[in-house]
Amino acid sequence: MANNFYNKIVKNVSADAIAPSAVYTVPASKKTIVIELDVANRSTSSQTISVEIEDHSLSAPQTGSAVTLSNGTSVSSNTLTAGSAHNLSTGDRVEFTHITGLTGGIAVAKQYYVIKVGATTFKLATSHANATAGTAMTVAGTQSGSNSLKSLYFVYVVRDAPIPIGGALKVIAGQKLVIEASDKLYCTASSANSVDAIASILEDVS
Repeated sequence: MANNFYNKIVKNVSADAIAPSAVYTVPASKKTIVIELDVANRSTSSQTISVEIEDHSLSAPQTGSAVTLSNGTSVSSNTLTAGSAHNLSTGDRVEFTHITGLTGGIAVAKQYYVIKVGATTFKLATSHANATAGTAMTVAGTQSGSNSLKSLYFVYVVRDAPIPIGGALKVIAGQKLVIEASDKLYCTASSANSVDAIASILEDVS
């Protein structure tokens, strides 16, 4: 076993549900043990923290479920149309790998939540709560056949865990967490510019 120890630090953890802070990404062909993950509340009010792992092996296109939009289709009522069955469900998280011809604030590498409309149609939301409530974000323009997005497979380590004023929370401590090649560790805080995170990593284990 290699002994490659690192600290990974994020100051001002994101409070944006579609752009969480990436604390750490496992290098390709390696495994990592997260020894500890601590978060600190620097603000003068109580905060919460959510910590998630993206399982790369279960996210598209590894699973063959990447979605390509129907070429030349105009967006109506914020509804996107896939070129074939998208196999997405309401609440699923997706990320665009290429965007052209679409407007409404969507961007590559941000994470959106799906509102399923039909077998080939869907809308996007800016949070899981908005997706389940059917509150879509504005999307307009004309689709291109080069528009593509992938589904992301996430699991929570903690969700909305409270951090007291001026206090800290050991999200991972003692139990250790193994994450594999290209998996990602994300944090999202309840307020911007309020929470810092530090992860202790043992990388390149076998």
